[in-house]
Amino acid sequence: MNDITEPKRVRVELERAHERFVTVIDGLDSAVHVADVQTGEILFANRAFQNIFGFDTVGRNSAQVTAPCRPNPEWLARDPLQISAEELPCELFDGEIQHTLSGHWYHLHERAIRWVDGRTVRVQIGADITDKKHIEEVNLQQQKRLEQTSRLITMGEMASSLAHELNQPLSAIANYCAGCVKRMQAGNYRLDDLLAAMQKASSQAERAGKIIRRMRDMVKKGDPNRQPIALEELVDEARAFADIEAQRTGTQIIVDLPENLPRIVVDRIMIEQVLLNLVKNGIEAMSDVPFERRQLTLQAKVVDERMLEISVTDQGHGLAEEDIEKIFAPFYTTKPEGMGIGLAICRSIIEFHQGRLWVEPRREGGTVFHFTVPIEETVEVTHE
Repeated sequence: MNDITEPKRVRVELERAHERFVTVIDGLDSAVHVADVQTGEILFANRAFQNIFGFDTVGRNSAQVTAPCRPNPEWLARDPLQISAEELPCELFDGEIQHTLSGHWYHLHERAIRWVDGRTVRVQIGADITDKKHIEEVNLQQQKRLEQTSRLITMGEMASSLAHELNQPLSAIANYCAGCVKRMQAGNYRLDDLLAAMQKASSQAERAGKIIRRMRDMVKKGDPNRQPIALEELVDEARAFADIEAQRTGTQIIVDLPENLPRIVVDRIMIEQVLLNLVKNGIEAMSDVPFERRQLTLQAKVVDERMLEISVTDQGHGLAEEDIEKIFAPFYTTKPEGMGIGLAICRSIIEFHQGRLWVEPRREGGTVFHFTVPIEETVEVTHE
């Protein structure tokens, strides 16, 4: 006779451990299932997985069961069929997928491991992140509305200057056309004179059209669209607006950009909005300083292979130390009639571009705003 007390005790302990393991896994909110790499057979599925895909899933084919919420084979980091036993455990997938039938979003994490019987299996854990995605979408929509509000406020604050800027080409067009009409009515005209006047009127109409297009682009911003662009182009576009305010206040805008700057990868309208907001703030900060000190400088430098830094420097009275700590907070403002969302929006835009926006006081007086934006990646070609 053989004493089997110890083997039986071990077997009972293993069964209890397995029951505890299943109880724990069944108690998870995340859907967990294990499938054979070779056959696709589902070997284990917890309660959360079965609630989503059915309570008869064990023994069925994983690819068929999870078809509405399964990563494409080309998304996997490795081909599970090509993984050797020595390479286990191995990461296969980590990402977000939407269930095509229910519309729910899941964060899937999948690994290849060695199963208890020695074969290679795929273990997948899926966490429902639908509520999180919804909150992110709501926050994104709110951010878009705030950005548009900020642009509308900026355009509203500059309305009188913009109206004056538009009035100049429109008045010129009216004068050229009226002059041509009078000459034609009097019969005292030369064709060359009329042609020259019409060409000038056409040029002024094109100038007015550019002003209107810039206003429309700034106000009717669509979805973010990051593309490589030269910083000089963005500065020129922002100056087209800022120069109007600068001329009205007697401010000199100095652009001091190094040659051959790398292109930056940004949303054009978003970064124009940041530039315009910082330049406009700088102009307003110098409204009560002597005219000879009203100089605002735009500079740029390469920080490293990833980032470009842009600086906007004014020579106003500067910021109090307590304001420097709070100035980027939403609805905090140092202006008597300000709303306090401009700089908060600017910071969120720069952070959306994986950059940073900060402010520093100048010892000579005034303030410097710095922000960084990503540089276009360049592919080095090596010749053997």
